[in-house]
Amino acid sequence: MRKSMKMATKRQMRMLPKVPKVPGFEFHALYVPATNVSGDFYDFIQINDHTIGLTMGDVSGHGIEAGIIMGMAKKAMQIYAKGRESPKDMLSVTNADLAQDLDGETFLSASYGVIDTSTRVLKFARAGHNPPYLVNPARTPAVTEVKPNGMVIGVDKTGQRFPAVMKEETIQLQTGDLFFQYTDGLVEAPDREKNEFGDERVKDLLLRNHSVSVIDLINLIEESVHSHLGSAPQEDDITLIAFKVM
Repeated sequence: MRKSMKMATKRQMRMLPKVPKVPGFEFHALYVPATNVSGDFYDFIQINDHTIGLTMGDVSGHGIEAGIIMGMAKKAMQIYAKGRESPKDMLSVTNADLAQDLDGETFLSASYGVIDTSTRVLKFARAGHNPPYLVNPARTPAVTEVKPNGMVIGVDKTGQRFPAVMKEETIQLQTGDLFFQYTDGLVEAPDREKNEFGDERVKDLLLRNHSVSVIDLINLIEESVHSHLGSAPQEDDITLIAFKVM
């Protein structure tokens, strides 16, 4: 069993995608499982020569059972993203497929964004996932939660309510925009006194360190979380994706 767990960890880490390199944009990601096998995932999907899809997901539960669903969900979203530039459509098709195989007790929160790098337009939808932040001191307000309506994947087995509830938001990106996505393991990370890292701390870090590179920013957030945890164990997987418009 120990050998099998080590192999599962290695194979899951090999599934992590390469960070895209696109002129005018800077991307980076962080993936920190709480145990050997994670229920979190993220992906960068090249839809065509000027369009990139960003997926993020978090399967309910932990360990092997979450890892099994994670692999299935990541691949399904990767497949359904091809040829679809509507995040709402992709998530709706994914739900219609995966909900049939889930047991009614397991669900998946997810988000999907599509960036047209030629027009700098971002389309975004979320299936019950934590809303990302759009950060830019040149905007008013400087920090905005991007939270179109949606529901988690796996609850609607009929596939009828999901697309009716799901909304899609379109954002015209501008120079200096920082888009930051995360799983709940970040904001819910507790210290020894059970004080969570919290949304306000994340927003403050993003705004105060907006000018640094995306790599440095994510490294800084990782260091801040570990400092907050102290000697407390990491209880949940932590996954971050960010991109900046240069």
